[in-house]
Amino acid sequence: MDNPDTRSNYSQRLYKKIGYFLIIIVTEVIIFYMFINFLSLKGIDYKLFLFVLPIIAFFVLQRYQKIINFVKESHSQCNSFSIIFMILLLIFIPFLFKDNPYLLHICIMCGLYLITALGLNIQLGSTGMVNFAFAAFFGVGAYTSALLAVNFHFSFWLGILAAIIISALFGLLIGSLTLKSTGFYYALVTMAFQIIFHLLVNNLRFTGGSGGISNIPFPTIGKYSFSSSLNIFGINLPYQANYYYLVLAIALFSLYLAKRLYNSRTGLVWNAIREDEIAAKCQGISVNKGKLEASAIGAIFGGMAGAIYAHYISFISPESFTFHFSVVLICIVILGGLDNILGVAIGAVLLTVIPEKIRFFAEARMLFYGIIIIAVLIFKPQGLVPERIRKYNFLNFKKDSI
Repeated sequence: MDNPDTRSNYSQRLYKKIGYFLIIIVTEVIIFYMFINFLSLKGIDYKLFLFVLPIIAFFVLQRYQKIINFVKESHSQCNSFSIIFMILLLIFIPFLFKDNPYLLHICIMCGLYLITALGLNIQLGSTGMVNFAFAAFFGVGAYTSALLAVNFHFSFWLGILAAIIISALFGLLIGSLTLKSTGFYYALVTMAFQIIFHLLVNNLRFTGGSGGISNIPFPTIGKYSFSSSLNIFGINLPYQANYYYLVLAIALFSLYLAKRLYNSRTGLVWNAIREDEIAAKCQGISVNKGKLEASAIGAIFGGMAGAIYAHYISFISPESFTFHFSVVLICIVILGGLDNILGVAIGAVLLTVIPEKIRFFAEARMLFYGIIIIAVLIFKPQGLVPERIRKYNFLNFKKDSI
């Protein structure tokens, strides 16, 4: 015969679990709905309203800390469900934008910025290496894949593999040349490399010079080309949907890989180097090895995104990989929160979507872009999602062993 207390506890846990699921569904649907509307609806008043509404909601909810804590607890206790449900919502985006390829293009660029920023976060956020040359790594991947495809007829899949390898080698090269440089000196060296890269691709003949490289072939899978419209359940989606799902898959894999690296011993080594190199050496950590790993792995993310960008746009030029792009990537990491993967994702979405949606300000849109950054740094200096304290669940010491 069942114990009434046991059945009561089971019922309470079941109701609480259902509550978690409902909270996750409601919050993620609201966020998704606002994102879709901010992208698709026209009219400056409504856009500003949708932009200001989350800020107002944030300050209002500050007074109701119990609600915030319950939302956080729901996502923490049912993390897998929240991730799966959000992925399902993201998969549905091309169906919503099937009549507006431009909005789908913005979503693709969000994914590419996210992948690249995750690589920069490894260096800037985890290791404390302020790298202003990340647009160069993005460009190395783009030019590698484009040149192999145009001149040697490599497929996209071999090209992206080559881009990963060459980008990693460039990361190792820059890392080895800057092992003795720290802080501002390291940042200045990376600035110099960014300028050198831009000058080289702008003047070398085999890179196409200032004219760039055009007619970069679209990726193919068998006889299917990514330039073809995608038909799913009888619904014709624009060809951008092919790239959207490709970028979504690689972005999800990049997020998973970045999370695994953060929770690994390597991630802990990077944090130790960031906090104090001398103390890290005293603990037996190879600082040089840790920096080289951060440089190479971070560059891989950038090169991979660059290769996809080249085949998606089908044209690249030196103007796509300027110092300005490196600054934007740094702003994404700082805005979202250093060494925080969720923060990087939020920063990538905000700093990709907002500049695109305020193009009606023409040249003044960069002013609004700067104001947004300054406001966040003043009111949220640790980023929108501050770095979380590490938790080591694998250290399960028993009381008897103390």
